[in-house]
Amino acid sequence: MDWSQFGNFAVRYLPQLWNGMLVTIAVAALAAPTALAIGVLLTVPRVAGWRLPSALVRAYVEVMRNTPLLVQMYLLFFGLPLVGIFWGEITCGVLAVALQHAAFLSELIRSGIAAVGTKQWEAGQAIGMRRWAVFRQIVLPQAVIKVMAPVSNQLIVLVKDTSLVSAIGVLDLTLSGKVIIERSGASFEVFILVAALYLILTSVIGVGFRISEMRFARRLG
Repeated sequence: MDWSQFGNFAVRYLPQLWNGMLVTIAVAALAAPTALAIGVLLTVPRVAGWRLPSALVRAYVEVMRNTPLLVQMYLLFFGLPLVGIFWGEITCGVLAVALQHAAFLSELIRSGIAAVGTKQWEAGQAIGMRRWAVFRQIVLPQAVIKVMAPVSNQLIVLVKDTSLVSAIGVLDLTLSGKVIIERSGASFEVFILVAALYLILTSVIGVGFRISEMRFARRLG
């Protein structure tokens, strides 16, 4: 590879790829908190021990984890208009990514709470604390520490999965790269740039989570 030519190629097409990366960031920024919020809501029935809601949540988790995200995205994008719901590409893409990753996140959150021993609950109740107070002041901080690393990994996977929104016409980083390939024919160079931009984005997110994890651990002492 002629690195000088590659440098000129990068300078020429990076602005277009950067615009696509901004769309990727926007999709991830919308999907990640949505997935976390839904994941927390899905965790509540299972932690509380509500039988019927817990069974429904388990069924949802199994379906979402065991079917491809791209198929789920197609079902939303092409299926919703059949029932009179017309959402844009970005909305369908964000929702599909959030709904699937919420299933994974709910399992991570549930396992983190379950990893806190029952003695913690018993000790809190033994000194007169209500169950909610035990959960909020004793169990939850410990569970957060336990799940921060796996949750951050899952959110990084979420960011990478946003590349699938290109399949329904969202001009994200991946689709921007495909457009450039069609115009220039330089597939190898383009995908090196696309991969580098994804690597930068996920690395920044990973470092941010590690810093947050260390600060939270120090705060708890």
